[in-house]
Amino acid sequence: MCLAAISGEPRKCPSCGTAIATLRCGGCFHMNLPTAAACAGCGHALGLEPILEPDPLRCPDCKLNFHAFRGDSGLLRDCDGCGGQFVGHSMLKALLEQREAYGNAAPRPPRFNPLDNPVRYLPCPVCEDVMTRRNFGRSSGVIVDVCTVHGTWFDSGELPRVLAFVEAGGLIQARNRELEEARTRDRDARVRSVEKTLEPLSAPGSFNRFTNTRRSVELAEAGSALLDFVNGLIR
Repeated sequence: MCLAAISGEPRKCPSCGTAIATLRCGGCFHMNLPTAAACAGCGHALGLEPILEPDPLRCPDCKLNFHAFRGDSGLLRDCDGCGGQFVGHSMLKALLEQREAYGNAAPRPPRFNPLDNPVRYLPCPVCEDVMTRRNFGRSSGVIVDVCTVHGTWFDSGELPRVLAFVEAGGLIQARNRELEEARTRDRDARVRSVEKTLEPLSAPGSFNRFTNTRRSVELAEAGSALLDFVNGLIR
């Protein structure tokens, strides 16, 4: 309409306000150019657009009414103004499980620096309590806003990046790190418990006893891990 240059992923022209022609992905609800054959967010083939319905809730960022997309597991609310999306916990869980089931064939998505965007604390569109900012999966680099009761807020373009992170195996790696950290904490707690029963550090030979105790615990951990591995092969 006005021939102004457009950058990023706006829903409307920043100069004249005209709506930009787009095609919404039915898988991740990302907006694409109308000529695109595959979604720029999740990489899957584009087909028929999902059907939207009006919603009484308002966007916590630009205060416009949402459009809602209903799935089998819940609602995804989308803002036409800023492109943000508010996803109910049950629907987000279904989207993540579906994307994780695709495996890690997709390349790992590019990292984004969270410091590039200003820090904002947004209210939940449902209860209006201030949401908590979290790095999704602890290592995705996508900072989302979470209401523990009602859902998760994604700024424009963040949901496709999260789904790509999950598809590339990011959540599996995060779970493995958490399990390893839990094992380390448990082992250290047991070592500290045993060390409390030993002689004071000033006693003769106490250093060797501490060292031997830690080694004994580590050997026991290794033996337990080996047994678990063997049992897994048998099953």
